[in-house]
Amino acid sequence: MDTFLDLVAFDSPSFEEQKISLLLEHALLEAGLSTDYDEAGNLYGYLMGEGPTILLNAHMDTVELARGAKAVIENGVIKTDGTTALGADDKAAVAAILTALRTIKEKQLAHPNLVILFTTAEEQGLLGAKRLEIDKLSAVQYGFTFDASQCVGLAVTAAPSYDKIEAVFHGKGAHAGFKPESGISAIQMASDAISAMPLLRIDSETTANVGSFIAPGAKNIVCDKAQLVFEARSLDNAKLKKQTDTMKQALQDAAQRHGGRVEIQHEHLYEVYHHHHDSPVLATFRRACTKLGLPYREEPTLGGSDANILNELGIPTLVCSIGYEEAHTTSEYIPIEELERLLSLVLELVTL
Repeated sequence: MDTFLDLVAFDSPSFEEQKISLLLEHALLEAGLSTDYDEAGNLYGYLMGEGPTILLNAHMDTVELARGAKAVIENGVIKTDGTTALGADDKAAVAAILTALRTIKEKQLAHPNLVILFTTAEEQGLLGAKRLEIDKLSAVQYGFTFDASQCVGLAVTAAPSYDKIEAVFHGKGAHAGFKPESGISAIQMASDAISAMPLLRIDSETTANVGSFIAPGAKNIVCDKAQLVFEARSLDNAKLKKQTDTMKQALQDAAQRHGGRVEIQHEHLYEVYHHHHDSPVLATFRRACTKLGLPYREEPTLGGSDANILNELGIPTLVCSIGYEEAHTTSEYIPIEELERLLSLVLELVTL
């Protein structure tokens, strides 16, 4: 808990991880690990042991809302004063990994070969993980990403592919009182496109959303420019392609219908993965939870994490819950009991 509270007191919003990375590097060196960095600022730690090589992964950054977090402890729960997020996403995981490594050193516990990966800019779309240097992870056989809500014991068995669409509508400005008919409203075009799209929950495997709609201008001028950002995600790539194509077609149709134009940028940010019930990484996690008496569950998710990139790189990586709730909000919290369970789980995974 003390380690977690120390980490929460360190501001580390995305792209400002330099100070906390130095703190974490010092902690890794004190625990007997060697360290390395890559050009993205991702921090790697290595501890030689016997047997397989296992990866432990968490991210260093928090959302901007966690800047200036002041932790409050009430009735066995750690939260904030209500003005910021807590940053338990993902500092609870970082604290558990560091404490497990210290425990291994202090008690001279036997362990497999360990690789630690603390990434940057995860909250901005897995940007640090996308720039991983795979040769620094070449020996890893499987790994665990500690970065999911719910009480400790959840194994995330699948995560989605993710598409991002940025659209800019170009219309024609005109005075809204004198000659509105000579204008082409970018706001109207964009609104028509949105209304033609299936959005939010598409089915059990697919979601889509318009996250941003910016069209600044004077109230008496027909708006000539609107910028929008969309996302779509699915556990089925065929469904994702259908959804993305439908959204892009709605954008193009709206522009053509109103006589304007639209610029569309489509980016596939990360790839879907699935873990089979009998996969080694899932079997290891299940065995650890059973031994500790944790409430083991398996669920897919429609959220992304560093594990999407690691699995795409060929490293079977399982996302594990770490006990926080209400992440990215001023209501974020984590029970002290969940921190203790998380430490027990990490220790069990690295001393099996």
